[in-house]
Amino acid sequence: MNNGTATGREPAPPTRGLIVVGPGAAFGGPLLRRFAEEGFALGVLSRSSDTVARITAELAADGHDVTGAVADVTDQAAFGTATQRLAAAIGGLTVLVYNAKLSIRGTAFSVRADSMNQTLAVNVTGALTAVQAAVPLLVDRPGATVLLTVAGTRSEPAAGRFALAVGKAGLAAMGGAMAPGLAAQGVRLRTVVLDGRVGLSGPLLPEAVADHFWHAFAAPGGTAFRLAAPPRRRRGAAQLPLEV
Repeated sequence: MNNGTATGREPAPPTRGLIVVGPGAAFGGPLLRRFAEEGFALGVLSRSSDTVARITAELAADGHDVTGAVADVTDQAAFGTATQRLAAAIGGLTVLVYNAKLSIRGTAFSVRADSMNQTLAVNVTGALTAVQAAVPLLVDRPGATVLLTVAGTRSEPAAGRFALAVGKAGLAAMGGAMAPGLAAQGVRLRTVVLDGRVGLSGPLLPEAVADHFWHAFAAPGGTAFRLAAPPRRRRGAAQLPLEV
């Protein structure tokens, strides 16, 4: 009995595709490169055409093709259309990484309400838009996963990052509330907690962050994957910035 095609060959396995929404300068390239090394087809979505051009050129230099699209997460209809087209272009969606953020400086007593709403539209509501667009594309895909980039909790936000701190906390809470419903559809939702600034000078190194995202996807279980900065040797360690 032949369970393959009419030619007797087994059908080719489906392409595994990754879409990163908001591939930041700090670790967007290494993250995409890490998944490419595991055989993933790559896609990026950004509201900036410059970001898409930078990422595609950076990965092309390493021999990896990236398909990019320009879309704003605050425009639900346009973003949904762009996500569908991008997923089709890379052969199907397996992993969605939501890494978009908007940070407007201000303290709890100086940030304006309209500025707070502007940041939440990207940092929280934008993630909701991205997940809603991705879920129909993820259902029935082996290993279907949503990864949300969040920050470690702090008793006091880093200076000037109050709005971002609230947004990242809201994103983590929303992820927890969405996870059971996604699991019922066969889609895993996991939060990737980056507890510190990412950069070549650390404390979190881009390649380590990229490996951490891969681990968050590949791990057989778990819901929150925290990457902490190594302990400092000096006394009186300064508070780590909140940016991720």
